[in-house]
Amino acid sequence: MDQENRLTELREEQAYTARVQQLLLALIERAQVISVDHLQSIHAIVADAWEDLRVKPTALSEEDLEQLSAEVDRFVVRRQFADSMAERSRRMLMKPFFARVDFQEEGTAAAERIVIGLYSLKDERGELLVHDWRAPVCSLYYDAMPGEAAYQSPSGEIRGRLALKRQYRMEQGRLIYYVDTLLSIDDSMLLDILSGATSRHMRQIVATIQAEQNAAIRQDDARVVSVVGSAGSGKTSVAMHRAAYLMYHRRDQLDASKIMILSPSTAFSEYVSGVLPELGEENIRARTLRQVVEDVLGKKVETPYHQLDALLDAGGELRRQSVAYKGGAAFLDRLERFAADFAAYGPGFRDVRLDREVLIRRDELARMYRNELSLLSPAQKLQRMAATLQTRLEGWEEKLYRQYEKNLSAKYGQRELRQMCNIAVAQRLQPVRAQLRRMLELKGGDLLRMALRDAPKALRDAYDDNQKAGLTWWEDAVAEACLAVKLGFAAPERQIYHMLVDEAQDYSDAALAMLGGYYPNARVTLLGDPKQRTTPGMEACDPARWGACFGMPDAPVFPLTRCYRSTQPIAELCNRILPGGDQLVPFGREGREPLVARYSEALLRQTLESFRAAGHRSIAVITRSQAQADSLSAKLDHVYRLDGGEADLNYETGDNVVACYHLTKGMEFDAAVVVWPEVALTGEERRRLYTAASRALHEVALLGGEGLVAALK
Repeated sequence: MDQENRLTELREEQAYTARVQQLLLALIERAQVISVDHLQSIHAIVADAWEDLRVKPTALSEEDLEQLSAEVDRFVVRRQFADSMAERSRRMLMKPFFARVDFQEEGTAAAERIVIGLYSLKDERGELLVHDWRAPVCSLYYDAMPGEAAYQSPSGEIRGRLALKRQYRMEQGRLIYYVDTLLSIDDSMLLDILSGATSRHMRQIVATIQAEQNAAIRQDDARVVSVVGSAGSGKTSVAMHRAAYLMYHRRDQLDASKIMILSPSTAFSEYVSGVLPELGEENIRARTLRQVVEDVLGKKVETPYHQLDALLDAGGELRRQSVAYKGGAAFLDRLERFAADFAAYGPGFRDVRLDREVLIRRDELARMYRNELSLLSPAQKLQRMAATLQTRLEGWEEKLYRQYEKNLSAKYGQRELRQMCNIAVAQRLQPVRAQLRRMLELKGGDLLRMALRDAPKALRDAYDDNQKAGLTWWEDAVAEACLAVKLGFAAPERQIYHMLVDEAQDYSDAALAMLGGYYPNARVTLLGDPKQRTTPGMEACDPARWGACFGMPDAPVFPLTRCYRSTQPIAELCNRILPGGDQLVPFGREGREPLVARYSEALLRQTLESFRAAGHRSIAVITRSQAQADSLSAKLDHVYRLDGGEADLNYETGDNVVACYHLTKGMEFDAAVVVWPEVALTGEERRRLYTAASRALHEVALLGGEGLVAALK
């Protein structure tokens, strides 16, 4: 299509957009009038009834009142329906539709234009101007390519020919452009790139990215799917559109309330919170791993960000040893062996004694655990045993009470005798109760202490010291939660049917295994970049192993090979930063050269002002540690500090922020200033710096020490 014809077609599409928007405005106005009328009717009914009752309290019988209530309820329902229609129309107004397919059904003379949006919309004659994206015919947009095609309708398969697949880009209620394509493009930046791409080579690159993303989005067979790619390869876009795709194809059983995204921070949760509402769905639940762990354990634990600061500290050698020991596959194997032994044999039973008398022999306890309650989980077995032994304790209490009553009856009156006997019995049986509690009333900390019996002594001592102080290190909290889930000490969450795990490279094997057990009904999509595993002490990230943590060793892994969000100069800077062998495949988008210079506060302020003057809406100052971020935020004006707390939910994507690099994982900014201290550029340090620099879409400045600048110039 030549340029003139394309402009004519665009004007026709814009006219169609205006027609739909005029109809939506008319529907909103009509719904508002109906809503007000119904509200006035409700007020009138209530006022009339109140006047009758004021004049004569017995004027209305019980039947009259019931009839009035029913009449009010009818108007309330009608008003709610009008308000709902107005709200749906408002949601469509700025983006009335997002796609179109032209489909010629077999046996018909012409193709039908099917415009797809959030909800269906008819004109005055009843003609569908917009089809709800969940309608059967709209599956052509999601599943078919131009050519011979078919879709399933309530009356059976409909076959024909797909003549056109088109996508639209709206901004502030105005149609900016459209793109005719083979696949549905699930990423706005890809649409922008393709709309301006004129060369065949560029379009082939975009098609490659489309195909990679669509393969991951539409994988519908495996329980666990891993999507792996560098910063800016579109992983989060894949996650969001995979959720929408699954809701579309399983709309009879899957809605937003049954999907959860596990995000790295509360700020990131807010960052992605608006995606599904744009697709006509309620928003999915977004949580952090720490929130899940605290729910499992029923207590507060160290944040991952405090763990990171401790690991980066020069004196944090013990923490690095702890993370190294507890972060990988070998430790998960130890936990699983311990859990299997515990499930088979219990916590290690001992004779229960009262002074020298054996009240319950260890073999009786072991037999009760292994045989009589064999169908229950370990936690349920211990709970049932505790209830059984409580009955026996009551018998022992009664027996001891009679003995004390006989011995003390001569010394006390009836009331004092009862009190003294109860006190004596409680004191006598207190050691027995304590012994039973130690064996039967276990928590995650008790389980992990047993599992760490073969760990290095320094780690065992540190764990015991932390337990006494009421502190739980993050790596220990994850391990405690893993054992609690595996052994039934935490009730599983069965209402989640799909889970999206972002930044999966930061999760230990134990964390992934815990998620698999805690959400037993969930299919899982894991997203991550091995180059962004930056926690000191953790072994190299291997996404091929992620599926095994969920019991699915053959889970498919989908690689996204190109970095297209950042400009070519930013991607080239990232390649200079990354250790040898870890390189990005840049897309080739043009942009300004990054600034790499020695840090000064004056240069930082100057760079920020330059970025703001260039019109960049979102700008981040990214640091190595949270302490560094706290210090800089106190010196800068008009910035919002992220700290990993609940207050980060107030973060807006247009804010200028200051944050530790770890808190910005998964997020993107128009421009970023990376402020880095003078540190040795080890492979691990380079990955941290790469994570920070790759947050920028259009411009980046790296301000650091002399050695760092020399290494990256």
